Amino acid sequence: MAELTPPPDGTPRPHTGGLPAAGVTVTGLAMAVTALLPWAGVTAKTALLDAELTHSVRGVDYGAGWFVMGAGIAAMLLGLLGLRRDRLYAGFAILPGAVAAFALAMFLTDPRELADRLDFRIPGLLDVHPAIQYGWFAALLTSIVVAALAATAFLRQS
Repeated sequence: MAELTPPPDGTPRPHTGGLPAAGVTVTGLAMAVTALLPWAGVTAKTALLDAELTHSVRGVDYGAGWFVMGAGIAAMLLGLLGLRRDRLYAGFAILPGAVAAFALAMFLTDPRELADRLDFRIPGLLDVHPAIQYGWFAALLTSIVVAALAATAFLRQS
């Protein structure tokens, strides 16, 4: 609840971000790091040799990863501004969170990578299949958390 009485010295108290802004800062940094993790891969299993081969693709290997990294850095900077100045800055981090979520969705629907994402199987001999890996899920989770914390900072603004 907002204070109704002004401070004794007459200057208004700043509305620094507190916990939501600190959360936006930390989660924005984590979002930027997720672009360096593996997002997708193709796994080939052979029953003949009882072997498995995986080729992974990091987020920064494609344009979507750079958007997620940039969005994470922007969210981190907005969180820092929210800590130092006004929590409204941390609330604006909802925009980089949305940009990151959109970039992650575009990564999954990229048609030029269709050849790499095809399933191929010779029963009893070879099985090739694509997989979304943990880095993509971590990036999605951090973009959702950034947006939720930014919304919390907006709600606590009044």
